[in-house]
Amino acid sequence: MRIRQLRYFQAVAEELHFGKAAERLHIQQPPLSRQIQNLEEELEVQLFKRTNRKVELTDEGRYFLQEAKEVLAIMDRSKTTLQSMGNGTAGKLHVSFVYLALSSPFPDIVGDFMKKYPNVELVLHDETSQEQILGIQEGRRHVAFLTGNISDTTSLSTYTVHRTQTCAAIPANHPLAEREKLTLKDLAELPYICSREAYCQQRVKKIQKQFRAEGLELKLGMKYKRKHTGTVFIASGLGWTLTDCESRAITPDGVVLRPVDCDYSPLEVLMTWHPEHMTPLVQNFIDFYKRELRKILPETELEPS
Repeated sequence: MRIRQLRYFQAVAEELHFGKAAERLHIQQPPLSRQIQNLEEELEVQLFKRTNRKVELTDEGRYFLQEAKEVLAIMDRSKTTLQSMGNGTAGKLHVSFVYLALSSPFPDIVGDFMKKYPNVELVLHDETSQEQILGIQEGRRHVAFLTGNISDTTSLSTYTVHRTQTCAAIPANHPLAEREKLTLKDLAELPYICSREAYCQQRVKKIQKQFRAEGLELKLGMKYKRKHTGTVFIASGLGWTLTDCESRAITPDGVVLRPVDCDYSPLEVLMTWHPEHMTPLVQNFIDFYKRELRKILPETELEPS
């Protein structure tokens, strides 16, 4: 049984006239009649009652018409989906991100991508930078948005999509919250709260070095596992941490951000992918993200890392 035979059968079943069906299919009537006869012989049932005056479906023919329509619909959908996958407008896409990306245009651009490409199943993963690197290398993640300057991305392709200065996140009810800018001496009053992630541990070493250069000692507070835990304890007055100055929209109540009078390196988010794992869909997402980013930040030049 061939797909062509099913289409021929559907045309005859709907027209109930071999001549009209042949005209609809743009073929001659004799070949059409032979194909229907071959189909009936293969199925070992009579699909049509033929007389000199009319053509009617048998009970078997009416049943088979419904089955044929379902099969043809599945084949048409499959063809459309495969073509869409081939041009990058359908399929499943795994995208991972760090918390820092949430204060960048990332949420808006991803949302716009999902609206423009409704046939793409976009799966988001909230992960650490190290987890994302491993996911990209193993092919479990297609595109990652990770924190720059903390991981080895030499074998990967990257593009800087967000760059911002660092601020101190401090308790809103602390006297320091009344100041517009803080110094390291001010921050020496509070313990530094940090996650167990490797990036935060690296940051602690850099901060300690800066504190010691000014004859100060960095107080170390609690280490937390989940990224949102830190802000809860900061709001409770138990310490401070460094964060993105542009993350005010996602900063919880009880925490305020203040710039620090110190030469901290800007925080960066890198869009990262594996050049050997490229597909039309991955390329389409990367191109879309870059294009939309230029619209949102026309005056900002974020060159590839």
